[in-house]
Amino acid sequence: MPTLSQTELLDAIDTTVAGEGLLLLPNARAARDLRSTFNTRQRARGVQAWEPPPILSWPQWMNSLWSELVVAGVETRLLLNQAQEHSLWREIVSEHAAAAGLLSSADALADLARSGWSLAGAYAATHRLRSFAATHDSRIFADWAETFARQCGTRGYLSAALLEEALGRHLQTGALAAPSTLHLVGFAEHTPAQEALLEALREHGAAVMQHTLTMDPGGLRASVIAPTERDELELAARWIRSFVQQQPTARVAVLVPKLTDDRAGLEEVLRETLAPELQSVTEDLSSTPWEFSTGPALSSMVMISDALDLARWSQEPLPVQRVSALLRSPYIGQLDDRDTSARFDAATLRRTQLLRLEIEIAPLLVLADDAEKKQRRPLLAWLRNMQTFLQRDGDRSRPRGHAEWMEFVRGLVQAANWPGDRPLTATELEATRAWEGALDTVSTLDFSGRRVALSTALDALELQAQTTALSPPSTSAAVQIMSTAEAEASVFDAVVFLRATDANWPPTARLHPLLPWALQRSLKMPGTDAGLATSRARAFTEDLLAHAGTVLFTSAAEDSSGKLRPSPLLSELQLQQIKPEELVAPAAPATTVEVETAIDAEPLPALPSHTVKGGATVLKLQAACGFKAFAELRLLATEPESGILGLDARESGSLLHRTMQAFWEKVETQENLRAMSWIDRETTLAQAIDAAFRSKQRAESEWDRAYIAVLKQRLRSVLQQWLDVELQRGEFSVIESEQQQQITIGPLTLDVRMDRIDSVDGGFFLVDYKSGFSGTPKDWIGNRPDDPQLPLYAQLYQPEELRGLAFAKVRAGSAMKWIGYQAEDGILPPSPSKKNIQDLTPLIAEWNEVLTRLAYDFAEGRADVLPKSFKDNCSRCAQRLLCRVDPLSLPVDDEEEAEAVDG
Repeated sequence: MPTLSQTELLDAIDTTVAGEGLLLLPNARAARDLRSTFNTRQRARGVQAWEPPPILSWPQWMNSLWSELVVAGVETRLLLNQAQEHSLWREIVSEHAAAAGLLSSADALADLARSGWSLAGAYAATHRLRSFAATHDSRIFADWAETFARQCGTRGYLSAALLEEALGRHLQTGALAAPSTLHLVGFAEHTPAQEALLEALREHGAAVMQHTLTMDPGGLRASVIAPTERDELELAARWIRSFVQQQPTARVAVLVPKLTDDRAGLEEVLRETLAPELQSVTEDLSSTPWEFSTGPALSSMVMISDALDLARWSQEPLPVQRVSALLRSPYIGQLDDRDTSARFDAATLRRTQLLRLEIEIAPLLVLADDAEKKQRRPLLAWLRNMQTFLQRDGDRSRPRGHAEWMEFVRGLVQAANWPGDRPLTATELEATRAWEGALDTVSTLDFSGRRVALSTALDALELQAQTTALSPPSTSAAVQIMSTAEAEASVFDAVVFLRATDANWPPTARLHPLLPWALQRSLKMPGTDAGLATSRARAFTEDLLAHAGTVLFTSAAEDSSGKLRPSPLLSELQLQQIKPEELVAPAAPATTVEVETAIDAEPLPALPSHTVKGGATVLKLQAACGFKAFAELRLLATEPESGILGLDARESGSLLHRTMQAFWEKVETQENLRAMSWIDRETTLAQAIDAAFRSKQRAESEWDRAYIAVLKQRLRSVLQQWLDVELQRGEFSVIESEQQQQITIGPLTLDVRMDRIDSVDGGFFLVDYKSGFSGTPKDWIGNRPDDPQLPLYAQLYQPEELRGLAFAKVRAGSAMKWIGYQAEDGILPPSPSKKNIQDLTPLIAEWNEVLTRLAYDFAEGRADVLPKSFKDNCSRCAQRLLCRVDPLSLPVDDEEEAEAVDG
């Protein structure tokens, strides 16, 4: 087989342009690169205009020949595309009795059947499937194949697997003319179907010449082993950077046997090494110094996923998480409304307090209407446009053709202003083109004449998006990353072959599970002969060494599963083995940035008002950490609340508070409670619960009503037990519930809401409801109390007036109890110990002193980074981004030190 340098190949292109010859390459990427190289040479020559070079890949040429036959009226059969073949195979698989137990995997089986048929077609063996079928699976596949062939013949279809055979027949009849000269460049081997067509071309006068590419092997030919797989990628990236810096016009190929597995890690290392300026998440990665031959699946892109969600949402509710993502998407709606939409998501959708796992468009618009009234600004105009479009479209339960449904999808996403009004990056623009291509491909499924439901059409669209790889726009980058199969027929200045281990190279080939083993063995299909696979890999490697100036094979000494071995082919080719440090200089250590310390002695501005929002939380935060109080209450650097599905702990506590308020407003005293019959008590409690829930989000569906019913039942069950605990106390009357008060403490005036004030014999009793596990009298003591709320409320009373204060632990089980202090026995339920009896006069005085000091510290801007407990106060504190606290620099108090010793 004659060899050609790239210069000789370009000269051959000049000849074919002038004559009637044609250059064929094995894949589209190689054909595209060769056309680009030819065009570049023409521009370098100063040529102003030239004929397009006759360079095609083999599949492109096959399709062009078929199109000529169709245009000439010779052929009337429909050449099936991949989606159409999948649809036909799926129909056959689903209807076949033997597949009845596998219908849930119909798409996977259809893909497997299509691949088996394509492989049989490539080896001209589709007519031999029945005669070789000796197993249950192969006989089933033979049935499917016969049904497929029969339906293609009856309906006038042609499978792409039989295209070479069909073109060969037209050559024999004279309907198809053979080209005068055919140059095949870089084909390692041909399938039997290709060989048969080439032989027919020769018989009809075509000069078929095959060429291999070569380059002056003046560069490095070596292999290197790095300690780990990450080290291997970093070593390769640093060598590529060095090579390109020395030869700025060089083209480097990076071959990766399992490109999908290594893509993310490789891209990360290339970004760090070749383009550190692209590390920012806001950078556009459309033009990088490297280029992947194929991109990710179309459905994996956020903008395409959003479009698919919009389409699904038109017929069924979406999970709340996906709706939330749509509200925050940069690809939907107007740019000016994006912040408003995101605030609606955070403040309304994720705070609905109803356990909505999914939501439809109409209920979301109800939420938007309520939010609009409060905010007095329009919300979700894009969603209203979608709703208008859907109402205009009419009955969507009526079956339609795929093309009609795809036009519906186009109109729907356009109503939502997808893909947005901001300028798109090159990759995003390519994704929109691929999306349009996917819609067009699904539209071709009307070839069968069937009308389908919208859900079926959307299933086909989603499948197409999953199986379509985004082809990124070619930037002719210096570094081209591809699989080994894509490297055929290409010439590079350097090739880096990654992951060259014995597990990856030679690649492992497997038998096709549906084709008869004897048939595959007789035709030497992939996976039937390990020696044949090795010889093919050896030939590929030798060819690679021939048409690349420099070749470097890399591997790792070990991975997470253990030791690795380099490919045995490398030693057979007697490549130079070099050490990593001999290949490229070690990476320079990261520059250490010296920390500059500056003392900020500037006084803080005075508080704008001594009336401070936050109530007891002001003192609680100041006690926990002065900096946290300053950051959250003075700088307003609060962490966004993370919404959860359904009621969170705070909202459940709020319902408890409102229920108890409504209950005691009607019952008033313990004496009245004791006198009530069981039915009266249950009725009053149920009414109080209903009153508490009325202020919550109204139910829009049976699911909402069922969820609220469960919440009510749970709350009723807990409070039924709690009322029995209330009866165990001494006599009392509830005189205030959820009372708003102002408390002046030191220089601050705080607005507070007191849960409950009871009148007991001789004075008042303060109640703080707790529905969680936290809350003990220990939280009130010390110079930095963890929960100063009740001590703060105690400042409203004279010491002789206050008869006690306690947490009402309204929890199911043994945790349900009163816990606090009483001035004398009999106010709280009986206790085995007398620890809850306290002289409150000195306590109130001590609390006043502590709280006054905390109030002055906050007012004066004491913002020391000094958490009371790193474990309790810092582990979940969002202000650590600002304070950068070092746990080792913090003093350890006696209690924490004792815990450390004990534990």
